[in-house]
Amino acid sequence: MLKYLILSLDVIASSAVAQDLPTAISCYQDASNSKDIGAYMDCFSDDAEMIDVSRTFNGHDAIRPWALREVIPNGDTFRHRKILDEREGYAKTDVNWLSWIDHYSYWWDEDGKITKMSLRYAD
Repeated sequence: MLKYLILSLDVIASSAVAQDLPTAISCYQDASNSKDIGAYMDCFSDDAEMIDVSRTFNGHDAIRPWALREVIPNGDTFRHRKILDEREGYAKTDVNWLSWIDHYSYWWDEDGKITKMSLRYAD
């Protein structure tokens, strides 16, 4: 019985994630889940800005070491939950990360590359 419950929950989670996501968000989610730093960095423009609560990292040279320390080791725990606000080139989302529910805001360019991203604890 437990096995079937777990399989049912997996199907529900998969269908929630299967919604059409903007390229920037699906890139971030896929690269984080695969724990692939190269794919992760490919999601960002060269001069992207990452704001992690109160710390800011500018450009690939700053984002990469931060991601290797704080994102990639637990990347497989990242799960997009829902889009809270969306307009052209921007979306605020609700995500699961480790044991937390957080709000991630993404800004992206015409190529779907993240130009700015902000990670905040959910209210």
